[in-house]
Amino acid sequence: MPTKFPTLLVERKNDYKTWVPIYCPAIRAYVFFNMQGFNHLRFKIDNTPRKPKEAMYKLGLLPLVRPVIHTATSVDKYERRLSPIGGTRKKVLKEIEYWGLVASVGKQNTKVRVVLRKIVRGQNIHFWSVMKG
Repeated sequence: MPTKFPTLLVERKNDYKTWVPIYCPAIRAYVFFNMQGFNHLRFKIDNTPRKPKEAMYKLGLLPLVRPVIHTATSVDKYERRLSPIGGTRKKVLKEIEYWGLVASVGKQNTKVRVVLRKIVRGQNIHFWSVMKG
């Protein structure tokens, strides 16, 4: 598995960099794809690396992210809270909104959850995370 990880990482990163914003009917807004979201697949919120198995799991689900955003018709979970940002050990707290979208997508009709994030008084809504279920 460790030898597959760097290859998968490079492939997914190159693909991800080509993604353009797409409209999400569930939140009635465009979702952007920045490197913060991609990096969150590899690193936890405190900037510690995820285990390669966990990172590969998330990278493997990446092709299903856009179909979930495009087809989700409602928000499964919404939260607004103070969260640390910046990736440093020095915790900078900002008010952040999170949306959880769930849809069954792909060839196997897999149930996938996508998390979107918006830093209040900051950026656009952007992709943050992906997982099954």
